[in-house]
Amino acid sequence: MKKAIVVGGGFAGCVVTQMLQSKGFQVTVVEAGSTIGGGCRTFFYHGHPYTIGPRHILVDVDEMYTWEYVERFVEMRELRHHSLTYVSQDDRFYTYPIHKDEIASMPDKEAIENELANRGDVSASKNFEEYWVNSVGHTLYDKFVNTYSKKMWGLRNNQEIDDFGFSPKGVALKDGDRVSFEGSKVIGYPVNLEGFNPFFEACVQDATVIRDTPVHRFDLDNKRVLAGDQWLSADLIVSTISPDIVFDYCHGELRYIGRHFMKLILPCERVTPEPYYFLYYAGDEPYTRVVEYKLLTGYTAPDTLLGIEIPTFDNKLYPYPVKADIAKAQRYIAMFPQDVHTIGRMGKYHYDNMHVVIRDCFKLMESI
Repeated sequence: MKKAIVVGGGFAGCVVTQMLQSKGFQVTVVEAGSTIGGGCRTFFYHGHPYTIGPRHILVDVDEMYTWEYVERFVEMRELRHHSLTYVSQDDRFYTYPIHKDEIASMPDKEAIENELANRGDVSASKNFEEYWVNSVGHTLYDKFVNTYSKKMWGLRNNQEIDDFGFSPKGVALKDGDRVSFEGSKVIGYPVNLEGFNPFFEACVQDATVIRDTPVHRFDLDNKRVLAGDQWLSADLIVSTISPDIVFDYCHGELRYIGRHFMKLILPCERVTPEPYYFLYYAGDEPYTRVVEYKLLTGYTAPDTLLGIEIPTFDNKLYPYPVKADIAKAQRYIAMFPQDVHTIGRMGKYHYDNMHVVIRDCFKLMESI
């Protein structure tokens, strides 16, 4: 039986482990932490289930095979996603994505309508700021996006963001139903209160999982890794960690931003109004997002848990959508030899959701 080593037991590591086992590989997972599932793992705070940042799956409607893959292991339920953004200039919450119907209630509606009637050329946009301003004008951009994005990424200005999902049609203002992703994505979360934890356990149940053991050295030409004080060898290696670590930062360190995560229990059954449970803060508040978790997880209790996210450089969660950073990551990725692969949000240095990671793992299996 051929052997495989998977470095990192997060979401990508668990999925690729299960798929490799289904192809007949004997898999060893090396995880630096004490748990598997990475940022998608569910924990409990005084009975309330939560993840460090909300981890629902967003599946493209024409690629439902990834949903079906997850449902092989855990029962899923579909969600309707509703969000509010607090706009400090107006001292009020508005629906997000930006909704046409609410512009009439904004104090500067005349300026907004004038800017919408005289929008720039979206296709000529060279960065995130130009894209938004050309799509919706300066006023809506300043209300909803400008400070929020700089806060989220720890940047001085949004002109630095120059690589993301630009649409030639620009940012679409919504009308009608206030649900997010309608018609384009199916949003889901497991029925059970442990979230995706049973999925992770099922993925690795027949694998050898080495926990609390960082990989100190990589000998990729010989398909070896030094896990703790032990060299492990295999026919194939899949890395799900940041590629700069694999190659000892020879091209420099890749940039990430992370989150401090605060948990707050309040003595009421529900805080956010129906049907909302995501709150974004687009002003000078230190936090970017507040999520009422029981409305995501399905937990019932007389009190409620809020998760409050504050951007930080103390940990690494989100790779930067900046061409210079992506180019550096690609230099590392090009260094991986045959039968050594890199995958996942960290491994690809790309801000991917669970659906994309599963899709990438299926594609990888086609080449093995």
